[in-house]
Amino acid sequence: MLRKNRVYRTDSKKPFPLSRTKFDLFINCKRCFWLDIVKGLNQVKFAPFTLNIAVDALFKNEFDFYRASKEKHPLFIEKDLNYIPFSDSRLDDWRNNFVGVRYIDEDLNLELFGAVDDLWLNLDTNKVVVVDYKATSKAGEINISDDGWWPAYKRQMEFYQFLLINNNLEVDEVGYFLYANGLKEGFLNRNDIPMLQFDLTLLEYKGSTKWIPKKLKELKSVLSSDKIPEPTSDCDYCRYFEDRQESFRKLNYGHNLEFEFNE
Repeated sequence: MLRKNRVYRTDSKKPFPLSRTKFDLFINCKRCFWLDIVKGLNQVKFAPFTLNIAVDALFKNEFDFYRASKEKHPLFIEKDLNYIPFSDSRLDDWRNNFVGVRYIDEDLNLELFGAVDDLWLNLDTNKVVVVDYKATSKAGEINISDDGWWPAYKRQMEFYQFLLINNNLEVDEVGYFLYANGLKEGFLNRNDIPMLQFDLTLLEYKGSTKWIPKKLKELKSVLSSDKIPEPTSDCDYCRYFEDRQESFRKLNYGHNLEFEFNE
């Protein structure tokens, strides 16, 4: 069923709310983005990663403890970082998925938003540092790369930096991914003592927000068009739809009528 609300209207004067995830959807596939935002057709949703959400909450609890006392977390001491958790009255809203850090681009009439995991403060520069928590369970070292989920993770970091800069904060171009890697050795519990343990890996990433304004202009152009964009060649959703349509045609019309649909 098509969604009735949160659909873009070209005649609306109110800034249209656009989340970080929808911005990334545009980058991944303009067709899926247009169908979602203009026509109200959601992509198929996956089950939430509830264990990852629990790890996020534990990270926040831990850093909030040191935030309250304005002390360095042991991780900062171990890594020789002159940081403390950043304090701001707006932080709870900024970490809330239904509020987030918000910025209105008046030229594009878009209200951009996204919820950060956490913010630290570089005491040497007095700049805010964006932190993103991640959880996984895999063998070997965890390193930043250009493969898999990493391009999306990098864009995520840079989008948060962009939002904070436009909220008049001094933002460090260096951000961090804090990874909790679940260990598979041992037992789930022993003598009624929980034994699930994690290795922590802190990965530094130097972001850039220079590309975002140009990409937002492209996004607005797609939003304002009444023509559906071409599918992205590596979009799994579009490929599935095309394969399903092709299978339906063959089942109902036979192989000899394929040419009628390919003109």
